[in-house]
Amino acid sequence: MRWLAVVVGYAALSAFGEEVTDFSASASVTPANADALQRFVLPFDAYRDMRRDLADVRVFNANGEPVPIALAGEPDAVREVPRMVPLPLFPVSSLAPDAGGQGAEVTIRMEDGTLVALHGREAAERTAAPAVPVAYLLDASALAAPLAALDFHWEAAPGTEVVPIFVEASDDLQVWHGVSRMSLVHVKQGASEIAQFRARLAPASHARYYRVTWSAARGFALRSVRGEYEGKLRSAPRETLTVEGRAGEKAGEFVFDLGARLPVEAVRVVPAERNSIAWFSISTRDPPDTEWHRVAAGVFYRLQRGGHEIESGATEIGRRSARGWMVQADPRVGGVGSAPPKLEAQWRAAEIVFVARGPGPFRVAFGDREAKPAWVRVSSLMPDYRRGDELKLPLAAVGAVEGGPPRRVAFLPGRLAEIEPRKLTLWATLVMAVAILVFMAWRLHRQMRSAGK
Repeated sequence: MRWLAVVVGYAALSAFGEEVTDFSASASVTPANADALQRFVLPFDAYRDMRRDLADVRVFNANGEPVPIALAGEPDAVREVPRMVPLPLFPVSSLAPDAGGQGAEVTIRMEDGTLVALHGREAAERTAAPAVPVAYLLDASALAAPLAALDFHWEAAPGTEVVPIFVEASDDLQVWHGVSRMSLVHVKQGASEIAQFRARLAPASHARYYRVTWSAARGFALRSVRGEYEGKLRSAPRETLTVEGRAGEKAGEFVFDLGARLPVEAVRVVPAERNSIAWFSISTRDPPDTEWHRVAAGVFYRLQRGGHEIESGATEIGRRSARGWMVQADPRVGGVGSAPPKLEAQWRAAEIVFVARGPGPFRVAFGDREAKPAWVRVSSLMPDYRRGDELKLPLAAVGAVEGGPPRRVAFLPGRLAEIEPRKLTLWATLVMAVAILVFMAWRLHRQMRSAGK
């Protein structure tokens, strides 16, 4: 009996052993160098053939042996380089003490909030002493977004200069509140120079005006001030696919086929005709014979203004893996004309980490509806792992995807020929084992009956 168990176990293990030919498609993977750990980006065609949960992805070496694989983590969002804008600068001055300390500057607030500085002629004639700024007003009334910081350029004294400044904000030039207190620093010694020109503002500082004062023994003459917007966080770079639509079953419906079950993160509807604006509902389904599920809605447009064409931006939808998409226009909000719109899908392919064990070339295989997941945790492949380390690994090159049905047994009739060889082997082994057990039981039964006689 022991020999039978060994034979059955060995045959079962052989049946469960996977090969590249067990999958419907594969592609070559060429390592970037001799490093043990490599990564590669799943190609577009992989999303056409593999399962949504990626459970059927495998990497084999040249000996046909599967190697450990792991899914790389998500890349961090990228912060944009902050944009700088110059701010109109107005010195707030006072006369010399012998003139009585009466200010000669007149500031006019226009209807749109812009400031214009005028200097009184009579006050200027009463004294030949130059006006000394005691503060500066910054006009930010034309800005549509809040500022994160101010960048100062001033006439710094030779050598070392440290100027403590205080920045206040106001919307009406009457009531002020502090938004920053720091020191501007300029230190120069020989060929070395240290400078600190930037003043960070309080979060969400969206005032129309700023007032800068300082405490220093000498005068403080600003040349210019620039406002710095907060750098926005943007998701990691994505790939973009734009597909043509066709009319759906109902009026205002348009259906799209992405050609693969892509992990879409953002979508945009692009009307075919200019000066079109409409409210769209966006739905997905996968497989094609299932119900539609709404994932987003919004107003999308394509307009001509001032000689330039402007289009609506993409709508974030999280992550939806689907091949079929549908948009439905609401006729009560604008229109899209007679031509179907286009659908722009933004997606990011998964990255696979693999151990380059054994000889190359390696092959990534996919396309098996009954395969079990073979993933391991990426941290188990990398000693002293820190988040994002896998995204720094060498990037292997992926060749063209070679498709084709999995290996079948051609000499068997009917539907048996469609069963994979490893499954046939398993079933044949089990049937043979049961037959042998039945035969041995029958033989033992006969021996017991003969002994009883």
